Amino acid sequence: MTYKPLKEKSMHKNLFFLTLICLSCSLAQAQKIIPGFKGGLNVANISNLYGDNRISGHVGFFLHTSIARDWAFQPEILYSGQGQKYWDNGGRYTWALNYITIPLMFQYYPVRRFYLEAGPQLGILAAARDKGPNGYNADIKYAFHKTDATLNLGMGFYANRQVGFYFRYGLGLSDLTPDDNYSYANRVLQLGMELRLH
Repeated sequence: MTYKPLKEKSMHKNLFFLTLICLSCSLAQAQKIIPGFKGGLNVANISNLYGDNRISGHVGFFLHTSIARDWAFQPEILYSGQGQKYWDNGGRYTWALNYITIPLMFQYYPVRRFYLEAGPQLGILAAARDKGPNGYNADIKYAFHKTDATLNLGMGFYANRQVGFYFRYGLGLSDLTPDDNYSYANRVLQLGMELRLH
């Protein structure tokens, strides 16, 4: 894929403004905001990069609020380990990409304590390392876009009023690398637990 800087910047700028609009509208209608923490397992890979999944994790906090009957809005801030393992010249390497992600999740509760969710996510690249044999560990942050757009889909349930478990899949929408003819995008499966503080 040929790099088109204006198109990439426009996508990320539009996602940023969509984030602000969704957050402002939802919080304006909020009746009660419930904070909480969440974290769990990441099983990540990158499209068009052949190899094995990178197993990592995510952790962060959220604000949960009801916005209508059976509907809720949950903005989050997470630190998320992503990337993929791959082979090169007989050696096993890892693109270790770590992001600060901002998911904006709209949740629908068809029954009590069980929800389906979907929403956009903005990722900000915090670190990027290429790791390999014999202690090889190179900083490759310069080779990647600083932001990443993702669509999240998932589901979850609460065992009680405070403790919940969830499954989420993140489908990357933007090309990760600016300077080559390949298109790479993040793919992340998340399994985790969340704790509401009240």
